Amino acid sequence: MYDRETKKVVIDAGHGGDDPGAVGNNLLEKDLNLKAAQYLYKRLLELGIPATIVRNQDETLDREERIERILTAYGNSPNVILISNHINAGGHKFS
Repeated sequence: MYDRETKKVVIDAGHGGDDPGAVGNNLLEKDLNLKAAQYLYKRLLELGIPATIVRNQDETLDREERIERILTAYGNSPNVILISNHINAGGHKFS
């Protein structure tokens, strides 16, 4: 029915290594981001969607290295979707 090219997905687990991101309740954002990224990566592959993950372990990436890994995966194409996941700390108390 549709003649569309399959999108490719690059998954970036935000923060990592020396950069923990938000911290609260004994949780580090970098750890949650990595777990979510690994789950999403595995699920996309199960669905037959081309995907790659920027970091698959707890490591420090500076901005340039992160961008290089993102662009190296599939290039800078309109058929590439980048998901950079982050889980921010709230702090608002609901009444």
